[in-house]
Parts: sequence; C-alpha cells; structure tokens
Amino acid sequence: MLRVENTQRAAAIAVALGAFTALVGCRGQESELPPVHLNHNMDTQEKGKAYRADTTGLFADGRAMRLPVDGTLAQGQLVTDVHFDDGLDENGDPVKKFPDAVKVNGELTDAFRARGEQRYNIYCQPCHGLQLDGKGSVAANGADGKPRLQVAPPSFHDARLKTMPIGQMYKAIKYGVNEGNMGSYAAQIPVQDRWAIIAYVRQQQKAKDSTVEEEGGQVLVVAKVDTASAEHGQQLYAAKACVGCHSLDGSKLVGPTFKGLWGRKEKTSAGEVDVDVAYLTESIKAPNAKIVEGYPPVMPMIPLSDLEIESLILYIKTVQ
Repeated sequence: MLRVENTQRAAAIAVALGAFTALVGCRGQESELPPVHLNHNMDTQEKGKAYRADTTGLFADGRAMRLPVDGTLAQGQLVTDVHFDDGLDENGDPVKKFPDAVKVNGELTDAFRARGEQRYNIYCQPCHGLQLDGKGSVAANGADGKPRLQVAPPSFHDARLKTMPIGQMYKAIKYGVNEGNMGSYAAQIPVQDRWAIIAYVRQQQKAKDSTVEEEGGQVLVVAKVDTASAEHGQQLYAAKACVGCHSLDGSKLVGPTFKGLWGRKEKTSAGEVDVDVAYLTESIKAPNAKIVEGYPPVMPMIPLSDLEIESLILYIKTVQ
C-alpha cells in the first residue's frame, strides 16, 4: 500500500513539474504588451546616459554628461613626481636617468626589463619590429607592394635614438610624435610600463652597441643667436628632428635629401619649382603647399622663427 502511495505522489510531482515547465516555456510568444519584469532594480529608473539628452530638466544645457568640476582631479591623476610622470627634470628638460620609483636599491631589475619586453611586444613591436629595427609587420609593404605606413618607424639602433635621452623616449610614448605620425599611447600604457619599455629598449641597444649608456643621452640645445648662420641651422637640423626625414648623404628617407637640394628643380604637386629661399620658406611654414613627387604629405608644421628658418636654409645651401 505504501509503495502505491509513493508511486502516486511521484506521478503527481511529475505532472506538477511538467505543468510548471509548460507555463514557463510560454515565454517568447509575440505580444504587444511589455514583458513582465518582476525585479526592476535600477533598470528603469530615471538616470542620465552617456551621449544622451538630459530628460530631468536639471541641467540648463540639456546634456546628461557633465564636465569635471573645476579644480578637481580624478583619483590617480594627481602628478606629484614630474620625473616619474612626465620624464622631465626641474628645468623642464628630458631626463637622462630612470626615476627612483622604478628601481630597487637604486638599480633596474631583470624582472622590470622583462616586463618592458612583454609590453614592447604588445604595443611597439607591430611597427618598430621584434629586433627593434623599424621593420614590424605594420610597417611592411601591403599586398599591392606599397608601404602600409607613409612614415616608416625608425630603428632603435639608429645613432639618433641610441643617444636620445630616455625622457625624450618617454615623451614620445605619452604624447606621440610629429603631429600624430605616431599617436599617444598614454591610454594604453601605464606610467610604470612606459619606463619598463624604455629600460628594455636601452638593454637591446646596449646589446648591439656597448657604447650605449643606459642612463645618458644627449639633450640637444640650440644656442640663442641674434644673427642667422649655417652653424645655427646645423643645430636646428639635429634638434628639430629634420635628421629623421631628410638625409645628408643622398639616401631616400621620408622626405627629399638635403644633399644637393639647393638650386635644383623639383617636380611637385603644384608643378616644377626651383629650390630657392621662397620655396624652402614656404615648405617649412606650409609643408603641404607643394608636395615633391614620390614623397608622402606627412611633414608637420614646425614652429620656427624667421631667423631660425633663415639659418636652416643657410645650412641646406652647404650640404652638397
């Protein structure tokens, strides 16, 4: 008798579960009524949403998104160490030494450099290459045989970068280079990792050239002068990074070589021109006015005074 009752009870439970399943399974049928929402929580409350208008009437400009309150900073954005956060010394010049915050007992660790290698391979290697030679996959030619990038990434083994102060490298990561030719990586790479990448780069530079200084480099300073001269122009050529795009030996870089440039004729987007004072001055002040055939329109506008432009032209005249 007990066994029969248990069987009946099990059958009743099975029927009840079946009915419940059938009831719940009815969801999904088309209906013009709003869906049943048993627990609203904060799903349907009045609130401001990004990039949408303010529907509460609380803000006069009708925007739900608000600017930060004047004089406030988000947590973690207060700069207390300019050396660490900006790569600058007390005079505002690029630093030559790594900040103490990334050292252990005054030294960079192998673990720190290993972290830099990992971060380099994620963010830098696609353009600058696994061997730091500027031959990353993004910089390679496309299927049409043409370069994917108009401005080729430099090799970290070039003399200019081997002697560049580490603060200058840090600035390139944080702010980008040449009007966006390389964009800022400040959002992707935290401060600590920027220094780790530079530590790894210095390690690799030194591995190929023992004369490279891990904490050193040359801060290029252009003397203040009252008179234009070729010597002053030579200083500007190095300090303003003209060397990265315009060679002195006739080799083709991003821009035309300075060797023999003065006095020759160039075919440009505006027709053939004579390379004279007027043309060179225009090319510096308005780089995209006349683009030389065979070169990309990527030269940024470099803020130079009239005296500096005159000096640079005097220097170009000497490069024969």
